[in-house]
Amino acid sequence: MAGRFSRLPPLNTLLVFEAAGRHLNFSAAAAELGMTQPAVSHQVNSLETRLGLPLFRRLHRGVVLTPAGAQLLDAVSRGLTTIHDASTALRRRSGPKILHVFTDYGFAAWWLIPRLGRWSERAPEVEVQLVTAQRQVDLRQAEADVAVWFGDGAWRASRIVQWFPETVYPVCSPQFALRHPVRHAAALRDQRLLHVAEVDPPLWMSWSDWFAGEGVPIGRRTHDLIFNNYQLVLQAALLGQGVALGWRPLIDDLVQNRQLVCLTRTPICTGRGYYIVEPAGRGDDQVVADFHRWLIEERGSATQLPA
Repeated sequence: MAGRFSRLPPLNTLLVFEAAGRHLNFSAAAAELGMTQPAVSHQVNSLETRLGLPLFRRLHRGVVLTPAGAQLLDAVSRGLTTIHDASTALRRRSGPKILHVFTDYGFAAWWLIPRLGRWSERAPEVEVQLVTAQRQVDLRQAEADVAVWFGDGAWRASRIVQWFPETVYPVCSPQFALRHPVRHAAALRDQRLLHVAEVDPPLWMSWSDWFAGEGVPIGRRTHDLIFNNYQLVLQAALLGQGVALGWRPLIDDLVQNRQLVCLTRTPICTGRGYYIVEPAGRGDDQVVADFHRWLIEERGSATQLPA
């Protein structure tokens, strides 16, 4: 006797269709799934033949969904999400307690890792798996339980709480400050500036933004240093190679220990900042709730930077 789901397309075909529909590009779907582009195209063609109508319109570059394709993608995405969430909940119930934390390189290196010992003392039974990236990603695809993520907070998630607003000081090593005294913002234009490479669209404050906030034209730059992640920027500042933009709370320990000094008394603040993000579908997870509470407590213990 045929089961009620006997006429469904094979699950693997639906997985391929979902990736192709999400990326709107067969090559990108193939890269994600570890397949070849012709194999993805074959699976999609097979599904279209089975359903008797086209799901994509092929373009010179990429594809677009037909109305039927958009309808199927919505249904498949919801179904796969339900299966994913249920299986994740079951694994959590039966296996060891593992907390997948997602954040950027700078936050992990300069704030979180130095404090993870305190979290481990609080929850010794929980294994923390820390994943970092410089650019924003789909937290569901990254299998994150909780993220401390920088931006404007406009993400799809079950819970988003601003943890620390974007608060920026220019900073350098004490030795660099002695060799290159700075008494006003305009004087910084004459110093070597340390940049983290900008992305499009912009996700964080740049030196151009900082000078604009001070009402000072930055002018043409010829001797600055540019790095592809913030961890390297702060490392260069600690080695006395120039002036960096310092984000709180990442620089707090370095300033309080006099490894870095702030060159202005007043920071520039924006509407962006670090947020605690809990992706949808994680349910009422006590470990995530405890980690969220711990982050808030640690935030509350932050002190004012010295003038």
